[in-house]
Amino acid sequence: MNTPSSNLNPPTPQVQRARSHGRAASGDERRRVAIPRRSTKGPLQDSDVIDDPLSAQFDTNPNRILSPTRSVPSPLSPPHDGQQQQLPDMPQKDLSFIQDASAYHVLPASNIPPPFLNAPSVPPVSSPIDTLLASGHYRLAAIAAARNIVTAASPTDYETLFHLLHIRLACLCLIHEHSLAAQESKVLGDLNSSFYLHPLTNAHIVPWDLRLLVVRLAALGYGEWRKGIMGYYELARECRDNIAKSDLEDDKRRWRNRLRDCGIRVANVLVEMGDLEGAGRHLSSLSPASTDTMPSTSEGDEKEEDDDDDAKAIVYMETLVWLRVGDIRAARLCLSRASGSTTPNDTILNGALTALSHLADSSYARAVSTLQALHEQHPSNPMITQNLAVCLLYTGHIAQARSLLSSLAIPASPSNSTDEATKSATPPFHSLTFNLCTIYELCTERSRDRKVRLAEALAERTPDGVVGWEIPSADFKL
Repeated sequence: MNTPSSNLNPPTPQVQRARSHGRAASGDERRRVAIPRRSTKGPLQDSDVIDDPLSAQFDTNPNRILSPTRSVPSPLSPPHDGQQQQLPDMPQKDLSFIQDASAYHVLPASNIPPPFLNAPSVPPVSSPIDTLLASGHYRLAAIAAARNIVTAASPTDYETLFHLLHIRLACLCLIHEHSLAAQESKVLGDLNSSFYLHPLTNAHIVPWDLRLLVVRLAALGYGEWRKGIMGYYELARECRDNIAKSDLEDDKRRWRNRLRDCGIRVANVLVEMGDLEGAGRHLSSLSPASTDTMPSTSEGDEKEEDDDDDAKAIVYMETLVWLRVGDIRAARLCLSRASGSTTPNDTILNGALTALSHLADSSYARAVSTLQALHEQHPSNPMITQNLAVCLLYTGHIAQARSLLSSLAIPASPSNSTDEATKSATPPFHSLTFNLCTIYELCTERSRDRKVRLAEALAERTPDGVVGWEIPSADFKL
């Protein structure tokens, strides 16, 4: 296996230099840091050329980064975005350093309950990667991706290698192995190096989603929050440059959406590093401040509808942040700016956030009544059901709370009692299993037996691909 510095660049004429006792410059182009540009405005400042990137509404699709593409025809055929298709005469680059087997870790299985490891429905690791992703077997998909990186891909096929590496890192995040993902992401070195730029067009050859994920891992995997924020600012600077240079409206729209996404991610890092007040102020700067309610859109205007949806999503996020800070007045004032919408989804979100504000204000009875009214209108909504169960637990109605959570995790099946544990109308998620196991601990001294039975029941369900099929032991409090 070639080392990272062996074949990265073509031979260049050697210049004779006087030897000194100083450290020799590294020949690894991936580790060279470009000189910062001067006399330019920051990526999040006002500009006369384009709109302020953080005054616009943001694309808040959370599945776009951490969920690798599932519709690929084969595990070694990555999807091509518009930017990469436009790279002409791309010279071959030796990326054999990505295929270093020592860069990828053996995934531990000790944090997975035995019912999931021994389930008969577990597919073999040799299955196609897209099949493993579609069924929610993210741990097996991560293993298969690493094997294909090391053995199946060509060292010069950078598109396939980046695609497989994205799957590997994203799946590690989905199974809560962020520290391993952060370590393995360092195989790429410095993504700001000129090695990753097209020599003619200066376009970046690493997919945008993978670059976002690497910045995320730098912040989350190692706790380097400020480094993560600066990484998003660098990506935002690139977005602004491409918006200014692009001639096609579709390209401008794509880069604007990416710029908006970077702004949301900055707020997310601020929340994770504990600066909730800073995150609230940051989010308030993203949402329109000139109107008390969301702007109305004309029928058929897709762009305005998208901007309106993004603006409302930012308001909802800002409300949640202020609730976490404990500023109930600011949360209610923020929520009132989105109260004019009458769509079913907005009605649910407004009602749920109103109930949470009552809960944060210790008005438990009002929170229960608000959520009960929502539950009667939307009995199949798992978010409403779980929040109602939590409110009932706070008010001392443990039996009712347990019944609601059990109906989500293991709904009754009168027609076939033997399949009662295998049919779940709601895909199990972390807070559902965790809260139900907490109630088991409050109700009985033999809670471990009930937790194990719950794990066995969920391991017998048919994979649907909506959520990860494996559930770690921590979710069951085992």
